[in-house]
Parts: sequence; structure tokens; C-alpha cells
Amino acid sequence: MTRYPELAGKVAIVTGGSTGIGKAIARDLASEGVKVMITARQNGERARQAVAELSAEGTVVDYFIGDASNKSDVERLVREMEEKFGPVDILVNNAGGFKQRGPVWELSEEEWDSVIASNLKSAYLCTVAVLPGMVRRGWGRIINVSSESGRMPVVKLAAHYSASKAGLIGFGKHVALEVAGTGVTVNNTAPATTWSERVQGVYADDDSRKMIESKAPMGRLAMPDEQSAIVTFLCSNGASYINGATIDVAGGKVMI
Repeated sequence: MTRYPELAGKVAIVTGGSTGIGKAIARDLASEGVKVMITARQNGERARQAVAELSAEGTVVDYFIGDASNKSDVERLVREMEEKFGPVDILVNNAGGFKQRGPVWELSEEEWDSVIASNLKSAYLCTVAVLPGMVRRGWGRIINVSSESGRMPVVKLAAHYSASKAGLIGFGKHVALEVAGTGVTVNNTAPATTWSERVQGVYADDDSRKMIESKAPMGRLAMPDEQSAIVTFLCSNGASYINGATIDVAGGKVMI
């Protein structure tokens, strides 16, 4: 039995949806009867595996390989999405991350630009591509997956990541005000460190996992489905009066 029957038949894009939190969001939305397109920038095999796994559960999921920070790729994404599933009702801006750490004075301009593009510009491009249609139809949900790093500096030596995630929160709030009263809502989530595939790779041994868990007030890291649940709720009718909010899914690590 679904939790939110009103979502059945809706159409969603989840950027960065082939692994981790994005994959969990795609699964959760699809379990409610939403038709989901996940995007991946490069790893087509990982995206295919994710679609095969989710489709085996009886859900309607497809994938798109392209760069969400590239305008022509985003336009192609939306065009293919509409041809396959119909107009986009839900957008989850989840793509992003960072590769290099270091003091801000040691970060290259290329690395800075890359992180700002993947985390923030991608959300801008995807939002402006689908938002006019949502407003015309009088219903839409946009959720930006930011980070605890966008709320306070918790990842040392990652100023570019923190800046992009803080910018994502500010962007979401501003767009929420622009569309208030149209039937479209825009909200942000701010996850703390989550036990995704990427994090499992970084903290693979018991000692490193215990170290990172010791920093969590609840004594453990979040699981991906604990991040996806709030996203699905924000798409539901139960969240129809939540707009411009940033919800910290951080187990008490961030309290603002």
C-alpha cells in the first residue's frame, strides 16, 4: 500500500540518481507510482544497473546520460522525458559532489568552477527548464538536496562544496518566493553524512567507520532511505503548505 496515492502517475526527474541518496529517492518515488527518470553524467553502466534493479521491483524507471550543468544536455533530458513519460511534475536536484579537498587558497579555479557547476548550476538549469510548465499546469514540486555543509562548515578543506551547497539553499528559497501561490513548491533538504556507496568506500574499515559515526549525535550515520523519505513527503499533498523550507536530516548534528 502506498503512502501517498496522489503521487501515482506523476513524472519525476532525479539528477544524480544512479547511486546513493539519489537512487534511494528514485526508488521511493517509484514505489508511490511515480514515473522516474534518473540522470548520470558518465557512468552509463551504473545507471543501467540501477534501472534494472528498480524496474525488477515493478517500478517505471529510465535513465539519461548527460551533464546536468550543460544547457543543451538539460534541454535534451527534458525533451526525452516528455516524449517518454509526459510533462515533468517533480524535479529533485540531487547531482553533485566534489573531488579534491584542500585549503581554499590551494583549490584550482578549474576545481572551483567544476564543483559550483555540478552542484549549483545544474540545479539552476534543470529548474528553469521545467518550472514554467509546472506553473502553467498549476502543480509542481522541486526539491534541492543540499548538505549539512551548506548550513555550517562541517567538511574541512572543502570551501567550494560548502559554497555550492549554501548557494543551493539560497537559490531554492528565492525561487520558492517567486512561485508562491502558483501550486508549485520549492524546498531543500540538508543531509548529514549518509551511509551511501561513496561513503562506504571512504570509510571502508571498522576503525574509520567508528570514527565518522562518533561524530554523529545518534551514534550512527543516516541510511539513504532516511534521506529519501523526506523528499517523497515534500512531494505529497501533506506538504502542500511547506515552501522555501530547508529540512535538516542530520540526526541532531545540525540545529538551526
